[in-house]
Amino acid sequence: MPLSILVSVPIGFAVSHRPKLQKIVLYFASILMTIPSLALFGIMVVVLAPVHLGIGLTPAVLAIVIYSLLPIIRNTITALNQVSPKMIEAARGIGLNRFQILFKIKLPLSIPVIMAGVRNAIVLGVSVATYASLVGAGGLGYFIFSGISRTNFQMVLVGAVLVSILGIGVNYLLLVFERIVTPKGLKVKH
Repeated sequence: MPLSILVSVPIGFAVSHRPKLQKIVLYFASILMTIPSLALFGIMVVVLAPVHLGIGLTPAVLAIVIYSLLPIIRNTITALNQVSPKMIEAARGIGLNRFQILFKIKLPLSIPVIMAGVRNAIVLGVSVATYASLVGAGGLGYFIFSGISRTNFQMVLVGAVLVSILGIGVNYLLLVFERIVTPKGLKVKH
């Protein structure tokens, strides 16, 4: 989900060079991810109910974004910190400032690892999104939960297969996007 990327990647960038803040952010994101996904949807409904947003798309989107924070933040921090100090020293030696080093050296070298976190989070989000139907946001979870309540195996199977196909398809599309945005020198030859 694009919103997860827009929230998580900047957080990863902001804390990547601050070890103490990294630990706090990763610890907090880890705690959020340990909340069972169904419970997180329920919490979002209760938290958003006073502002009349407790049912529908808003609690579902927020729950999926919260669930996607950890993989993207962790991979962004790991990717930015794995760039060789010698590479950074060489960049400083040719006169690049901190922002130029970040956007011309660190970011291009980090794209494959960041994208791995994004792919994990998005595929996880697809599976967690099945609970969205329980909070009135619709989605493929409708087939699964309606099939369970009606003891209709075919309906459950259709929902599960569709969610699986969607997850695999999104992962494939993100792999293609990763190949496009990864600098040529970093691409692995098959």
